[in-house]
Amino acid sequence: MIVSSSGLASGLLNAAVLALSARNGQTGEIATYAVVTAALTLVAVAVAGGSPLLYISGDAGQRRAVRSQWVFLTLPIMALGTLAVGAFYSRSGYEWPAMLAVGAVAMGNNLALLQLSDLARDLRFGSSALVICGCKVPALVMVAGGARLSTALLVAAAVQFLVAEACLGRRSWLRPGQLADLSPRRALSVFRMNRHLFTYTVAEYFGGRVTTVALSLLATPRVMGAFGAVISIYQALGGVLLATLRVPMVGRVRSRQGIGSAAPDRQAELVAVLGAAMIAAVTMVAAPWIVGDLLRLPSPGAVLWLMLLAAALPFLTVVRAVTLNQIGDAAYRQATRIMLLNAGLITPLALVAVPLAGPTGAAAATLAAEVLTAAALGLAVLGRRGRLSA
Repeated sequence: MIVSSSGLASGLLNAAVLALSARNGQTGEIATYAVVTAALTLVAVAVAGGSPLLYISGDAGQRRAVRSQWVFLTLPIMALGTLAVGAFYSRSGYEWPAMLAVGAVAMGNNLALLQLSDLARDLRFGSSALVICGCKVPALVMVAGGARLSTALLVAAAVQFLVAEACLGRRSWLRPGQLADLSPRRALSVFRMNRHLFTYTVAEYFGGRVTTVALSLLATPRVMGAFGAVISIYQALGGVLLATLRVPMVGRVRSRQGIGSAAPDRQAELVAVLGAAMIAAVTMVAAPWIVGDLLRLPSPGAVLWLMLLAAALPFLTVVRAVTLNQIGDAAYRQATRIMLLNAGLITPLALVAVPLAGPTGAAAATLAAEVLTAAALGLAVLGRRGRLSA
């Protein structure tokens, strides 16, 4: 309940920040956030794909190796990636200060995934809620006061880091004892440990970001600003559902490693799937109000984009419920196969639909890929049951 509530609160705060930014005419800032975040996520995946999942599901040695990787490889390369992304998109009218600020935010969020994993493994979901939601409040206040979105997000990232460090206490990333365990050799060893999870994360990136990246190469900053606001709502809602699914995954990890007495929680999975259906229905009905009265987006097709993306949420939740369960059981290869199927579906769909239909094609490709992946899983389950009955 705490995880679901904090995820929902975080999603609402994100929506409020975006709504105020859009109402203040900061579509350029939203566009910068969308394209830079998508590009830097690719950089993080290329450098350390799968490491956050290994960090939450692995043993003590694997977790130390992931810490080393973040310090010696991920952080420096993401910093260089920010400069490269900025140099590329500055030619399309995006502003350097905003891109640098968003780059710093992306690096902070990458670290936050590991900090939240530390809290989740200890079942400290109240502290996780404080970290997730607490940082959004100053951002909301700043945007309401007229501050730029990129500046507000940068302050939020700093608050998030400090609150997480305070909650971790003796396990803080900045403690000398934690830093003494880090080494470049351990950083390089991660690539051997998480080869399946690396492939999984790369495939998941394409499933979630390839449409945004493809559209950013064709659309103007004005169109990207509108689509960025819509896709951010979809990602925020998806984040709420995925946060709920992390609970049974953590239970599986703790049960497998003999940590405490937590057991897999099937109820959380049912809540997530039913919640996804309800959220999708409400979002589709409220789409005209969200796009028009709340966000005041200038693009006439934005209502359709949001409806298409909302329809994908239940299917996305079913697919991720299966893959996260498999990761919790250390069945990394099976989870990777499913995500490769998802990426294999959405990539050609995006390459065809985005040039033909722009943002509408991007949203439609996302929906089609999630539906087809969920359908393939359903057929696989039916086939397996048939073989068992025989």
